[in-house]
Amino acid sequence: MFVPFIRTIFAFVFVIFLISCQTLGENTTTSEPGEVSESDLLPPPGGEGEEILDETGEVVINSTKELPFFQKKSDSPSELFRVYLASDRYMVRQIRATDKIKRKPDLGADELSKEEMKKFDLLNFVDDGIISIGLNGVTGKLESIAFDRRVPRINDIAKIIQNDASRFNYEHLSKDGTPLVTRFTISYQIRMYPNKTRDEIKQMLQKKK
Repeated sequence: MFVPFIRTIFAFVFVIFLISCQTLGENTTTSEPGEVSESDLLPPPGGEGEEILDETGEVVINSTKELPFFQKKSDSPSELFRVYLASDRYMVRQIRATDKIKRKPDLGADELSKEEMKKFDLLNFVDDGIISIGLNGVTGKLESIAFDRRVPRINDIAKIIQNDASRFNYEHLSKDGTPLVTRFTISYQIRMYPNKTRDEIKQMLQKKK
């Protein structure tokens, strides 16, 4: 059982070295929490008039106080959700169709997804992926799930976000509860933190050989 994890660590370190020039600051920084002034306001990423909901189902306003990942305009009409996943934070923004479908809050499972990320906190690294979701047209339950265009560079991270997206439950807002939206995408940004130096990781790998 230990061999797959060793292989994952090797692959992880290899990818990190290959992408050592990746810029992190623009994707991960955000303003300090505080009051949102009129000058901070930004257009909704899903388009004019679209409401934005967070992981608890509460309405939020797009502004410069948000993560840059949440601020940017959406270029894909199928993008409904954005998820920021790290070992210390799990955040969701629904950017479209909040009058037709809503993600049901599940804070306990959100915490489990954060826990899954802890073993990947080795070096400073940001990854992303896009999940395509298909729901049953009658029951509204998950029917298909696959990556769409962007797949995380690390296989085990890809598995984590695919599992995360597959456990979402939705509230369908039609009068009879039948789904009004059955196909959409979820965009993920995955953040890893450095809790070991490169030399420490090399030593760890050498001991496990």
